[in-house]
Amino acid sequence: MTRLPRALSIATLLIVAACTASTNSSPSAEPTATPEPTPTASESPEPTPSATAAQTDSPEASPSASQIEGEGGFTWESNAEADALMLERFDCQNLDDGYQVEFPAEWNTNAEFGSVPTCSWFAPTEYETGAPGSVPDEVAIEIFVMGGGRITGGEESDRREGFIGATQPAYRLSVTHGDETAYMYVVQLGPTLADGPNLVARTTTEMGGDFDLNRAVLDRMMATMEFIGVIQ
Repeated sequence: MTRLPRALSIATLLIVAACTASTNSSPSAEPTATPEPTPTASESPEPTPSATAAQTDSPEASPSASQIEGEGGFTWESNAEADALMLERFDCQNLDDGYQVEFPAEWNTNAEFGSVPTCSWFAPTEYETGAPGSVPDEVAIEIFVMGGGRITGGEESDRREGFIGATQPAYRLSVTHGDETAYMYVVQLGPTLADGPNLVARTTTEMGGDFDLNRAVLDRMMATMEFIGVIQ
């Protein structure tokens, strides 16, 4: 069993995902491969991708570049390892919350687990699902939907505003609370950010994997995100 992870004082919902291979670096890429389950030692649901990765045409960042111009007005920090990971990726959908996103083919995501929808947890390693209400320690990135209002519970810094999925207003920021730092995107899904609902995609220093790499992967994943449900 996994232990309950430490978390910031923000609302955390559980999340999960099914995936299909993506062969196009555009956020609107359609799945092109029939899902094919991959055996794993984890408990049900298995947090492993279920399709064969396809080579994409995403260019690698120049080693000399310190900033990369991303989608929706956001800039990214240069990270050659994250760029290499995103050269081959899967596409997964969360129909409950109405989005699809691409993630590294070497990583794993989850199937539906209790109240946690698919395409909610992303990890660089295999992991076992624990008790409902807990995020496995190995999970590096989580995506969930919460009500309106500000993200609170710590010191905010490095706030940037832009758009996700071409049309949805969003902001990105870091929040520090004690020894833990979170790096997150907050995307407006409802009429206003204050009213909600809002989508939150985040990684923290207490989550699995390397925090700097997780941040870079999250930036690149958010550039591929599309909304496939009804946006209010």
